[in-house]
Amino acid sequence: MRETGQKTGRSGGYREVLWLAYPIVITMVSRTIMTFVDTAMVGRLGTPQMAAVGLAGILTWTVLSFFSGFLTCVDTFVAQHYGAGQPKAVAVVTWQGLYLAFGSYLILLLVSRFTPYLFSLMKPSVEVQQFGITYTQIRLYGGIGTLTYFTVSGFLRGIGNTRTPMWVEIFANLTNIVLDYLLIFGKFGFPRLGVAGAAIATVISGGVAASIYLIIFLSRKTDQQFQVRTYCQLQPSQIRRLLRIGLPMGVQGMLDIGNFTVFSAMIGRMGNAELAANTAAITLLHTSFMPLIGISLAATTLVGQYIGSGQHHHARESGYTAIKIGIAYTSLMAVLFFTIPDTLLALVTDDPNVIKLGSKILFLAAIFQLSDGCGICSSGALKGAGDTFFTMIVGISYGWLLFLPLSYWLGQRYGVPGAWTGATIYIILLGMTYFLRFRSDRWEKIQI
Repeated sequence: MRETGQKTGRSGGYREVLWLAYPIVITMVSRTIMTFVDTAMVGRLGTPQMAAVGLAGILTWTVLSFFSGFLTCVDTFVAQHYGAGQPKAVAVVTWQGLYLAFGSYLILLLVSRFTPYLFSLMKPSVEVQQFGITYTQIRLYGGIGTLTYFTVSGFLRGIGNTRTPMWVEIFANLTNIVLDYLLIFGKFGFPRLGVAGAAIATVISGGVAASIYLIIFLSRKTDQQFQVRTYCQLQPSQIRRLLRIGLPMGVQGMLDIGNFTVFSAMIGRMGNAELAANTAAITLLHTSFMPLIGISLAATTLVGQYIGSGQHHHARESGYTAIKIGIAYTSLMAVLFFTIPDTLLALVTDDPNVIKLGSKILFLAAIFQLSDGCGICSSGALKGAGDTFFTMIVGISYGWLLFLPLSYWLGQRYGVPGAWTGATIYIILLGMTYFLRFRSDRWEKIQI
């Protein structure tokens, strides 16, 4: 294992976690900025377009999150093999992840054919459906880039290299923003494609990121360390290992995002303004959510590496440190959502009705911020240990048996604020449950 503690301070301490986490956080912030700019540009086309992209974006990630979710297990396996000093196993696992990514793309192409049917089930307005179908199908057609860069970035994070993914994704996200401007509005001789242009820009930037990641993975430097050009054979037994740990992560990821897809569909039936407010608020919530994912992924890597090297006490300390950092960050976000919601919402929309409804959502979001930070970071630490079945069962049961029924019931009576009250209760309980699981010692006994 790399000498983390010697290079970056006490093992499991703040300096070590932050040293590994800050490039991932910057990466996630750049994704947040990309999503923010994407939504803001589309929002200038009109309320139906912004509502459509918001709903289509959630639907797209519902599908992609299943595959990207189980591919995230590459990070867990690489971290534990790297911590145990097994470079050959690192190469083998990453290649199997890539084979799974390529196979998953074929399924994505099949799913894309059912996009009109999925939108008809959600029943937004006809105009929103038309824009949303176009956006979703383009994104799914270009899904191979997303699946590839999730796999190889997981390899890099697993070996503790979080700075390379940071630079790759910053470049890709800047590419997306430039292409958004050119293709949405038809600038400098490019065609004005509107919503379709936003989707095409995202697909191209994802392909750019995937290409750079593959070049790095197959480079001479990487090959010298891990012999990635030698151990590239398809190994069904290793794929089964990945699926055993990864499938619960994929199912949980898909159903977690699926919760919010159904949730957004319920709000979409309330009207375009309500759906646009939901889209604007969720866009801003990425500001608090995506950096938390960065801290959570750092916890996954450190917990995995320390378990691989047999240092369970440092694995536990790393998890607790990540949780404390997550709570500190979400405390700041809570203050912003409480104090300046209208100012934040005005950055993505100029519709006064959307801003009024969105400010009520951000008020509730401020309430669940601390629990969200605690839960996301606890979940990341548990995944580093391979404790994915527990997180899947809890996520599914809380989401589909509590969140959606409660939000529907409250939404019927109190509109958008009522629906989001149900979401607030769900997120608080989920965060508390994940934290209590991490406090126990059951995850330390799991063998992957």
